[in-house]
Amino acid sequence: MPSPRQVLASLAALTFALVDAAMGPAFSTGPVASNSFIREATSTLVLPKGPSGSSGDTSLWVGMGTSNGDLIQSIAENWDASNWSVYAYTLLSTGPSSQMPVQTDGTPADEGDQITMHYKYDDSTGNYTQTVSLNGATVATLSTSDGKAQGWGSAVECAEEDCGTVGAHSWVDTKIILDVADPDYIKTLGKGDGVTGDMSTSDSGKTWTVTTIKIPEFTFGSS
Repeated sequence: MPSPRQVLASLAALTFALVDAAMGPAFSTGPVASNSFIREATSTLVLPKGPSGSSGDTSLWVGMGTSNGDLIQSIAENWDASNWSVYAYTLLSTGPSSQMPVQTDGTPADEGDQITMHYKYDDSTGNYTQTVSLNGATVATLSTSDGKAQGWGSAVECAEEDCGTVGAHSWVDTKIILDVADPDYIKTLGKGDGVTGDMSTSDSGKTWTVTTIKIPEFTFGSS
């Protein structure tokens, strides 16, 4: 079972603010234009080996902050183990300074496995559905009512500062589909130190793709 997590979506800046957590380098986009939202997003994580020198709780994820203050984030987690656990997870906002996690059971995964995290808005229910796949096979689904997604980004997270060194890794075949085309969405792209990846569109800004996002090795507690 994963350890308790305290994560919130900071919609004012549309970045992900972590309470009692340390963060490594990230690739992020958003906010969307005021007349739009993220209708669908998908990205595939190629898992690195487990962190070296870690005694803590490490998580790799891509997430979306929403208009309700929720954070939709499927997760690959390493916590006192040689491998990873992958699962769907949403942090629901229950008040100005309180959150409630909702998650599925975890599935073991190893270095080199490909973890696809897919999020899609359902007009009929108003929910986002997460689908987590391990090497092409679905291992978790989760549907939650979250409002509408305003930004999307990756994360290297440590619950404290005791996660040691997290290896370099990649997110591949990333796609973000907006509700309304926005050719200026490219201007919201942010990349942390050493992060690479180019975002492009072929339909005037409704669908954005990134072939490969590369996240460099990162050691917690080194700064």
